[in-house]
Amino acid sequence: MKWKAMEKARNLLEELGGMVLNGMETLEREAKENEPGEVEDLFWEAVHLRMKLNDILIEILLRYQPLARELRFVRSALDSSYDLYRIARHLSRMEALLFIGSPECARDVAVDGLSLLRSWLAIGIESLVREKPYPVEELPFLELSFEEFWKGNVKTENPMVMATLMHCEGIYNHTKNVLRSALYYLEGSKGLERAPILFVS
Repeated sequence: MKWKAMEKARNLLEELGGMVLNGMETLEREAKENEPGEVEDLFWEAVHLRMKLNDILIEILLRYQPLARELRFVRSALDSSYDLYRIARHLSRMEALLFIGSPECARDVAVDGLSLLRSWLAIGIESLVREKPYPVEELPFLELSFEEFWKGNVKTENPMVMATLMHCEGIYNHTKNVLRSALYYLEGSKGLERAPILFVS
Protein backbone atom coordinates (compact mmCIF):
# COMPACT_ATOMS: atom_id res chain seq x y z
CA MET A 1 0.00 0.00 0.00
CA LYS A 2 1.03 3.55 -0.72
CA TRP A 3 1.11 4.78 2.86
CA LYS A 4 3.38 1.90 3.89
CA ALA A 5 5.78 2.66 1.04
CA MET A 6 5.79 6.35 1.95
CA GLU A 7 6.49 5.52 5.58
CA LYS A 8 9.28 3.16 4.61
CA ALA A 9 10.82 5.85 2.40
CA ARG A 10 10.59 8.39 5.22
CA ASN A 11 12.25 5.97 7.64
CA LEU A 12 15.06 5.18 5.20
CA LEU A 13 15.65 8.89 4.59
CA GLU A 14 15.81 9.48 8.33
CA GLU A 15 18.24 6.58 8.70
CA LEU A 16 20.43 7.87 5.88
CA GLY A 17 20.43 11.37 7.32
CA GLY A 18 21.26 10.06 10.77
CA MET A 19 24.12 8.03 9.35
CA VAL A 20 25.61 11.08 7.64
CA LEU A 21 25.24 13.20 10.79
CA ASN A 22 26.92 10.41 12.72
CA GLY A 23 29.73 10.47 10.16
CA MET A 24 30.20 14.20 10.73
CA GLU A 25 30.32 13.73 14.50
CA THR A 26 32.71 10.81 14.12
CA LEU A 27 35.09 12.76 11.89
CA GLU A 28 35.03 15.69 14.31
CA ARG A 29 36.00 13.34 17.12
CA GLU A 30 38.68 11.64 15.03
CA ALA A 31 40.16 15.01 14.08
CA LYS A 32 40.24 16.19 17.69
CA GLU A 33 41.80 12.98 18.94
CA ASN A 34 43.98 12.35 15.87
CA GLU A 35 42.52 8.82 15.65
CA PRO A 36 41.19 7.71 12.23
CA GLY A 37 39.09 4.69 11.45
CA GLU A 38 35.30 4.69 11.11
CA VAL A 39 34.07 7.19 8.52
CA GLU A 40 34.96 5.14 5.43
CA ASP A 41 32.78 2.27 6.70
CA LEU A 42 29.90 4.70 7.28
CA PHE A 43 30.27 5.95 3.73
CA TRP A 44 29.68 2.50 2.23
CA GLU A 45 26.71 1.96 4.52
CA ALA A 46 25.31 5.26 3.26
CA VAL A 47 25.78 4.15 -0.36
CA HIS A 48 23.82 0.95 0.29
CA LEU A 49 21.08 2.79 2.17
CA ARG A 50 20.71 5.38 -0.58
CA MET A 51 20.14 2.62 -3.14
CA LYS A 52 17.39 1.09 -0.99
CA LEU A 53 15.75 4.49 -0.51
CA ASN A 54 15.81 5.33 -4.20
CA ASP A 55 14.28 1.94 -5.08
CA ILE A 56 11.33 2.66 -2.77
CA LEU A 57 10.88 6.19 -4.10
CA ILE A 58 10.82 4.97 -7.70
CA GLU A 59 8.34 2.24 -6.73
CA ILE A 60 6.07 4.93 -5.26
CA LEU A 61 6.20 6.86 -8.53
CA LEU A 62 5.50 3.82 -10.69
CA ARG A 63 2.87 2.01 -8.65
CA TYR A 64 0.96 4.37 -6.37
CA GLN A 65 0.15 7.58 -8.26
CA PRO A 66 1.26 9.95 -5.49
CA LEU A 67 -0.64 13.19 -4.90
CA ALA A 68 0.94 16.64 -5.17
CA ARG A 69 2.41 16.80 -1.64
CA GLU A 70 3.52 13.16 -1.88
CA LEU A 71 5.21 13.93 -5.20
CA ARG A 72 7.05 16.83 -3.58
CA PHE A 73 8.29 14.47 -0.89
CA VAL A 74 9.47 11.93 -3.47
CA ARG A 75 11.32 14.58 -5.44
CA SER A 76 12.82 16.13 -2.30
CA ALA A 77 13.88 12.73 -0.95
CA LEU A 78 15.50 11.75 -4.26
CA ASP A 79 17.41 15.02 -4.38
CA SER A 80 18.42 14.81 -0.73
CA SER A 81 19.56 11.21 -1.00
CA TYR A 82 22.10 12.38 -3.58
CA ASP A 83 23.23 15.31 -1.43
CA LEU A 84 23.57 13.11 1.65
CA TYR A 85 25.58 10.60 -0.37
CA ARG A 86 27.87 13.40 -1.57
CA ILE A 87 28.36 14.67 1.99
CA ALA A 88 29.30 11.14 3.07
CA ARG A 89 31.75 11.03 0.16
CA HIS A 90 33.35 14.31 1.26
CA LEU A 91 33.64 12.96 4.80
CA SER A 92 35.41 9.79 3.67
CA ARG A 93 37.85 11.83 1.56
CA MET A 94 38.46 14.24 4.42
CA GLU A 95 39.22 11.34 6.72
CA ALA A 96 41.80 9.99 4.28
CA LEU A 97 43.28 13.45 3.81
CA LEU A 98 43.55 14.28 7.50
CA PHE A 99 45.45 11.14 8.41
CA ILE A 100 48.16 11.01 5.77
CA GLY A 101 50.38 13.44 7.60
CA SER A 102 48.15 16.52 7.66
CA PRO A 103 49.13 19.13 10.22
CA GLU A 104 47.02 19.90 13.28
CA CYS A 105 45.77 23.11 11.65
CA ALA A 106 44.05 21.05 8.93
CA ARG A 107 42.29 18.97 11.57
CA ASP A 108 41.22 22.18 13.31
CA VAL A 109 39.67 23.44 10.06
CA ALA A 110 37.77 20.18 9.69
CA VAL A 111 36.42 20.40 13.25
CA ASP A 112 35.35 24.04 12.85
CA GLY A 113 33.70 23.46 9.47
CA LEU A 114 31.83 20.33 10.46
CA SER A 115 30.58 21.77 13.74
CA LEU A 116 29.28 24.81 11.85
CA LEU A 117 27.39 22.78 9.25
CA ARG A 118 26.14 19.79 11.23
CA SER A 119 23.34 21.63 13.04
CA TRP A 120 21.97 23.05 9.77
CA LEU A 121 22.05 19.67 8.07
CA ALA A 122 20.15 18.22 11.03
CA ILE A 123 17.50 20.93 10.59
CA GLY A 124 17.05 20.05 6.91
CA ILE A 125 16.76 16.33 7.61
CA GLU A 126 14.25 16.85 10.41
CA SER A 127 12.14 19.08 8.18
CA LEU A 128 12.02 16.40 5.50
CA VAL A 129 11.21 13.42 7.69
CA ARG A 130 9.02 15.11 10.33
CA GLU A 131 7.48 17.91 8.24
CA LYS A 132 8.86 20.43 10.72
CA PRO A 133 9.19 24.02 9.40
CA TYR A 134 12.55 25.59 10.02
CA PRO A 135 13.63 29.25 10.48
CA VAL A 136 14.16 30.26 6.85
CA GLU A 137 14.79 33.83 7.98
CA GLU A 138 17.98 32.65 9.71
CA LEU A 139 19.56 31.28 6.52
CA PRO A 140 21.61 34.48 5.96
CA PHE A 141 23.37 33.72 9.26
CA LEU A 142 24.42 30.34 7.86
CA GLU A 143 25.87 32.03 4.79
CA LEU A 144 27.59 34.72 6.86
CA SER A 145 29.06 32.17 9.26
CA PHE A 146 30.44 30.05 6.44
CA GLU A 147 31.86 33.08 4.63
CA GLU A 148 33.69 34.11 7.80
CA PHE A 149 34.97 30.55 8.21
CA TRP A 150 36.13 30.50 4.58
CA LYS A 151 37.83 33.88 4.67
CA GLY A 152 39.53 33.03 7.95
CA ASN A 153 41.22 29.98 6.40
CA VAL A 154 41.52 30.49 2.64
CA LYS A 155 44.79 32.48 2.80
CA THR A 156 46.65 29.42 4.01
CA GLU A 157 49.77 28.28 2.22
CA ASN A 158 49.30 24.70 3.40
CA PRO A 159 47.78 22.47 0.66
CA MET A 160 46.27 20.09 3.25
CA VAL A 161 44.40 22.95 4.91
CA MET A 162 43.16 24.17 1.51
CA ALA A 163 42.01 20.69 0.51
CA THR A 164 40.15 20.32 3.81
CA LEU A 165 38.53 23.71 3.28
CA MET A 166 37.36 22.68 -0.19
CA HIS A 167 35.70 19.57 1.23
CA CYS A 168 33.97 21.76 3.80
CA GLU A 169 32.70 23.99 1.00
CA GLY A 170 31.31 20.94 -0.78
CA ILE A 171 29.49 19.86 2.38
CA TYR A 172 28.17 23.42 2.78
CA ASN A 173 26.71 23.44 -0.75
CA HIS A 174 25.06 20.03 -0.30
CA THR A 175 23.68 21.11 3.08
CA LYS A 176 22.03 24.08 1.38
CA ASN A 177 20.58 21.70 -1.18
CA VAL A 178 19.03 19.59 1.59
CA LEU A 179 17.57 22.74 3.14
CA ARG A 180 16.18 23.75 -0.26
CA SER A 181 14.62 20.30 -0.74
CA ALA A 182 13.02 20.52 2.69
CA LEU A 183 11.56 23.94 1.99
CA TYR A 184 10.25 22.78 -1.40
CA TYR A 185 8.57 19.79 0.25
CA LEU A 186 6.96 21.89 2.97
CA GLU A 187 5.90 24.94 0.95
CA GLY A 188 6.32 24.16 -2.74
CA SER A 189 7.84 26.49 -5.32
CA LYS A 190 6.38 29.59 -3.68
CA GLY A 191 8.27 28.79 -0.50
CA LEU A 192 11.54 28.78 -2.42
CA GLU A 193 10.86 32.29 -3.69
CA ARG A 194 11.49 33.71 -0.22
CA ALA A 195 14.85 31.96 0.12
CA PRO A 196 16.96 32.91 -2.93
CA ILE A 197 20.06 32.33 -0.81
CA LEU A 198 19.47 28.59 -1.23
CA PHE A 199 20.13 28.86 -4.96
CA VAL A 200 23.53 30.53 -4.62
CA SER A 201 26.54 28.19 -4.43
